[in-house]
Amino acid sequence: MNRLVRNVSMLVLVAGLLPAGARAWAQAPGQGSVTAPAAAAQTEVQTDVLSGFKREEMEDRRQEIVVANMKFSNDEQKTKFLALYVPYQEKLMNNLKQRKKLLDDYQNAQQNGVIGDAEATKLLNANLLLDRNRVMAESTYLHSLKAIMPMEQALRAYQIDERLNAFYLNDILGTIHLVK
Repeated sequence: MNRLVRNVSMLVLVAGLLPAGARAWAQAPGQGSVTAPAAAAQTEVQTDVLSGFKREEMEDRRQEIVVANMKFSNDEQKTKFLALYVPYQEKLMNNLKQRKKLLDDYQNAQQNGVIGDAEATKLLNANLLLDRNRVMAESTYLHSLKAIMPMEQALRAYQIDERLNAFYLNDILGTIHLVK
């Protein structure tokens, strides 16, 4: 049940990032303010719509999701953004895949939540290095956006990526046992 609640929460979080067209057909036409039962039914429909939205699909559609939510002022700004975003996205996905491998290694190394001190230290250090590398890549990318857009819009790019990262990490962390 706890995993179900977490997955529904993440779906709601990511649903806010999906292009309007993907959400629009989940909402009944003409609904302005809705009653609590109607809202619950609408949430259920949206959850059904998004139930097939998996980490792999998010990886494949990440750029599309970001671009659809950025509100560019023109095509030139979008092109300049993508010139900066694509290399950053490649670094980010490499980092996230390394994190997934590290979690798989942890899953294989531990026995029902029990892991040796040396292995725990190795995993912590590897995680911290991945965190540092991700933050450095984010910082470089976000500061490079200054040249092409207002920082308010750069903040929006950061927020969108953070939501997508949360979805990704929720998916890969959801099956990992905590150390006892």
